Amino acid sequence: MRNILIQDDVTLVESKLKQFENNTGCELLLVITNASDPYPGASWRFGLIGGFVASLIFSYYLEFHYSWMWPVSFLLISLFMTWLGHFDWAKRMALSDWEVQRECKEKAVEYFHTLGTSKVSHKVTAMIMVSTLEKNIQLLIDEKLKTEVTQAELDELIEIMKTHFKVGNVGLGLINSISKLEEKILKDFNGKVSEAHASELSDTIHFINI
Repeated sequence: MRNILIQDDVTLVESKLKQFENNTGCELLLVITNASDPYPGASWRFGLIGGFVASLIFSYYLEFHYSWMWPVSFLLISLFMTWLGHFDWAKRMALSDWEVQRECKEKAVEYFHTLGTSKVSHKVTAMIMVSTLEKNIQLLIDEKLKTEVTQAELDELIEIMKTHFKVGNVGLGLINSISKLEEKILKDFNGKVSEAHASELSDTIHFINI
């Protein structure tokens, strides 16, 4: 999972995190996770659908002399396809948009609390979560930031990241979006949003495997 960022990009992004927090007085949590959920259901869906389709194809080209051969072949092929369904490329094919959005949102809220707001005293916190399996980005902010920063503006920052991510510039996408968020906060709050001097969260990227 770390290979989506080269070490130079990690250094630049983490330097930008420190600059953001020093300039805005706001904590920024950056999480990159391999997935928001194991999605066991997706593996089974891939297995059953793939097994059914493959069995139909085999039955077209091969003649089953005994009636029991069809269900047995379906079972064996489905088990094999379910095993294939544990690989990311196959699992991604069996995921639905609503499932991805639900799981990514729930995982982002969990990380935002457990790694962010529960560990700071001034409660001025933002978080970017990138989930590589779903190619999904979540950007959350606390209640104080929500008084000035709208969801539409957060969506714009997410689109900036997606544009860069599509061409492989993950580090640049993160740095640009963090810079835009910093500009927005400094403008709308007329400077720092908090007078807290010391950072209470780690200024490093959180790489999480589930």
